[in-house]
Amino acid sequence: MRVLLFPGLRQFEGYDRVRLRSDALAGVTVSAYLVPQVMAYATVAGLPPVVGLWAAIGPLAVYVLFGTSRQLSVGPESTTALLTAVALAPLALGDPDRYAALAAVLALLVGALCLVGAAGRLGVLADLLSKPVLVGYLTGTAVIMIVGQLGRVSGVPVDGESIFAQLRSFVAHADQWRWQTVVLAVLVLTGLLLGAWYAPRVPGRCSRCCSPPAWWRSFRCGATASRRTGRAAKQGP
Repeated sequence: MRVLLFPGLRQFEGYDRVRLRSDALAGVTVSAYLVPQVMAYATVAGLPPVVGLWAAIGPLAVYVLFGTSRQLSVGPESTTALLTAVALAPLALGDPDRYAALAAVLALLVGALCLVGAAGRLGVLADLLSKPVLVGYLTGTAVIMIVGQLGRVSGVPVDGESIFAQLRSFVAHADQWRWQTVVLAVLVLTGLLLGAWYAPRVPGRCSRCCSPPAWWRSFRCGATASRRTGRAAKQGP
């Protein structure tokens, strides 16, 4: 009965205590990576960094009880953060409190739709997404993120809600760039690229994500992960 109510508890049946140390180490490692990541994604979504922490802690705690896939990544991520910002910015009218309320309502609506999809076993729809569609989606996300960071890496004030508006604003105010900000951004990027080529294991995933071959591998992993998620959703608890 308990397993029927909380299907996630099945993973603890017959658990080998020998694996506890390795699992604890993996949890600490993922947490060290997750905390700054979700804070950054909250900023991308236009929300305070602390919102990212709450958005990560809650779903992780609940998914332990109700989750049925051990491969699914749970918590804020870049694409949902960007979609949140694009969808809510025109509706918030520059009011931070209104923006936060709209973000909360949007999260509840998405959660309700996910419950409906799970009940209807609609994970099969993920298999209908072809590789070109996924690659185009990830490429568009990368372009949006790059344009959104132009102001932060150059010190140029950038306004606008769309990509083209932000690009026009960046070009119009390009003469206000700050050399200190540009130098810092170039040094950080150079360090990541050099680490990817000469020390691929330091700092691990951050350095590997900067190597050119990894860009294409990320697209392939995105397509594979989507199909795996679809199969897991079809199987259900």
